[in-house]
Amino acid sequence: MNRQPFVFAIIFALLVTACGRQQTSEQASGPGPLFPAPLGSAWGFIDNRGKIAIAPRFEGALPFSEGLAAVKREGRWGYIDRNGSEVIPIRYKAAQSFRNGVAIVDTGLPDHPIGLIDTSGSWVTPPLFRSLSAADGPDGLLLGQKEPAQGSGFYDRSGNLVLGPYFLAFPFAQGRARVKTGVRAGSDDWLIDASGNLLPKKPVVLDAIRFSEGLIAIRRDRKLGYMNLDGNIAVAPQYDQGGAFAEGLAPVQSEGHWMFIDKTGAVAAEFPGGIAFAEPLSDGLSLVSADRDQPERKFGYVDRDGHWAIKPAWDDAEPFHDGLAYVGIWKGEKTAYIDHKGKIIWEGPNAQPWALYANGNQAETFFYGAVKNSHMAGAAAASPGSFVTPRPSSVRRRTL
Repeated sequence: MNRQPFVFAIIFALLVTACGRQQTSEQASGPGPLFPAPLGSAWGFIDNRGKIAIAPRFEGALPFSEGLAAVKREGRWGYIDRNGSEVIPIRYKAAQSFRNGVAIVDTGLPDHPIGLIDTSGSWVTPPLFRSLSAADGPDGLLLGQKEPAQGSGFYDRSGNLVLGPYFLAFPFAQGRARVKTGVRAGSDDWLIDASGNLLPKKPVVLDAIRFSEGLIAIRRDRKLGYMNLDGNIAVAPQYDQGGAFAEGLAPVQSEGHWMFIDKTGAVAAEFPGGIAFAEPLSDGLSLVSADRDQPERKFGYVDRDGHWAIKPAWDDAEPFHDGLAYVGIWKGEKTAYIDHKGKIIWEGPNAQPWALYANGNQAETFFYGAVKNSHMAGAAAASPGSFVTPRPSSVRRRTL
């Protein structure tokens, strides 16, 4: 496999939402969104016109979220505001974006380095964990692990165990969480509600890690369909591949042909031919890998009506968020932000990544400069950093 697209994915993996995806870029604060960008040998921020908003002086940066952005300097992470002022000291080994007023940080302590801070930098949950994943709402439960042999459990913000532990677990979404209670495969891998009750088991296999817009992908007889929060089949299994629902539609593939379906299973639009893989809608566009039968695939974007919005021209690309998408061409090592019409808003060098740890949720993904072997890897396994929740289609599209 060509390593350059994979490198690109690590640099700018999943610019957003929770598998029902949650955006990490800034939306509510300030006159407009700001975007991390490599400017020369350092990272800074540009606005949606491609103008430098915060001068480059960081080793790494994450998108703004809730008015703050995590930045890296001299090997440590802290937070700045939209003026570029340091508001939470740069002292953490690793940091994630703020979500619902809190952010997960890694202190670098040897045994239990990870805790939760608020926007003032005060501890909400002191460093008690070896791994930790964000809740899906302001009052949601944190998924974490305190001891290597303990397994994964769900904790409140005081660090008290509420549900579990489990052999394996994924964060809650829409009041449901996927858990595995034992080492054997099959029937013990299912869904619990917020009280920890196992939902009635169905004769299907889960194909996704969480619900999105009230539905989760399942398989029966190797065909993909969708199940609702009540455990009923909403879209009959009949597809070979499929993604999460977003903006009311899901991309699915049958016999090599991609299409959008709605929540009843009705075909809403058919894609152009030759598509190898399609992402869920984001900002009204689906990122697709085209030229299915060619060794060097290109990436482009299709609108919700199934029409080309931006024809395939990029060696790699990421979904649109806040009006822009990050794309790259490896010849000449060029990366860029483009708008919905494909116009280049900003262009720069292909910056090399540090490392990426993701837990399957774009809002919880380390982007630039995340610390290798960080314990903040998402669903915890027997030892810290030994399990990283499968990332959604951004990885899948590159391995088809």
